[in-house]
Amino acid sequence: MKIKVIVFLLFLPIYASVAGTKNTIMVTAATGELGQAICEQLAFKGNNLVIAGRNPEKIEALKKSLNSKYKEIQVQSIHIDFSDTKTIEDAAKIVSQNSLKGIVLIGPRPLLSREGIPDKGKWAKVFEETFIAPLEVVRSFQPHLQNNGSIVIISGNSSKNYLPSYPNTNVIRLAWTGEIKNLMHFFGERKIRVNAISPGVILTNHHIERITAKAASNKVTFEEQLAKDTAAIPLKSYGKPDDVGNLVSFLLSTKSDHLNGTNIVLDGGESNAY
Repeated sequence: MKIKVIVFLLFLPIYASVAGTKNTIMVTAATGELGQAICEQLAFKGNNLVIAGRNPEKIEALKKSLNSKYKEIQVQSIHIDFSDTKTIEDAAKIVSQNSLKGIVLIGPRPLLSREGIPDKGKWAKVFEETFIAPLEVVRSFQPHLQNNGSIVIISGNSSKNYLPSYPNTNVIRLAWTGEIKNLMHFFGERKIRVNAISPGVILTNHHIERITAKAASNKVTFEEQLAKDTAAIPLKSYGKPDDVGNLVSFLLSTKSDHLNGTNIVLDGGESNAY
């Protein structure tokens, strides 16, 4: 019995040291519904967080919420506004170098006219805010990213399929598909993996409100309208924000060590692309 006690005490400090080791993950656009779901999942897994957003009040409120629920982790908040790349440069100066194990890059949703070809000014603005500025985050924060780290980019399922409801903006999604391959090679020597998630419809409040309004217009219940809208999906359902958070957590973990350069469609099988 004495020997067993001694062995346990000898190994206890080692176990405590390993358990106390935490990775730090940066999440941009963290105050959106997907961003919050991802932060919640990463915090639940015991990761420290650097959360970025454009609204100082919202980002501080999220920091306070995470700190109150997950007291064992550290949360740092930074200001990043994709319409102002100076905020990206400033944010990079206050985050410690070589401190990040991963970056979850959520950019603004591209918004363009659904009819015809937008003029060059609108194209330039959308490219600047939804592709060039988020890519600047990767460029500015690469010194902060540790070797053997991971970058996860949140895209959209129009990167895989032409969707009549999202014309023109699919160009932005496809630009990210190509850039993921570039980044995969740029970071390969450092063993940093780069992958994308392209969600289909995720039941955020935006889509719940849209389906609710549609149900009211058709004089059916929410459940009936949802069943009709998802009839063509093999799983007969839309995804939840937690589904995105779980997949992000997996792609950042050592369980996906050999997964690199992929664009994973998270749509319940709605896409028929190979």
